[in-house]
Amino acid sequence: MIRALICVGVLPTFFAASLEERKVVFERCREVFGGWKERYGVDVIASLDDDQVQIGPTFTYPWSMYVLCDAPDREAVIRVVNGLREGDPPLFKYMKLEVRMGRPASGLGLPDESWRRRGGSETSEEP
Repeated sequence: MIRALICVGVLPTFFAASLEERKVVFERCREVFGGWKERYGVDVIASLDDDQVQIGPTFTYPWSMYVLCDAPDREAVIRVVNGLREGDPPLFKYMKLEVRMGRPASGLGLPDESWRRRGGSETSEEP
């Protein structure tokens, strides 16, 4: 298992798009961001979207949206990212992604609640 933090930025092309084009983009977002467990085996732990308190394009931190998830492996995370490259329209025209991958830091004493969802041990493996 690998933990991933997916950071999403909205690009100027989204804000320049017509209302009709933005509706199409939202529908594509629902397709791309939905069903990760079924399609890739990726468990979404938490998400945060600050669209109510932030306006305008985001090219770097602070991002518009964050998704924290557990994936079976690196390749599953890559398949999630590739979802932005596929389809019509491809979402990479409107959004930027950056992904951080690692392991839970529970070995340092930080809590890791993902064990509850997996039905396993409360602590992750030591390095």
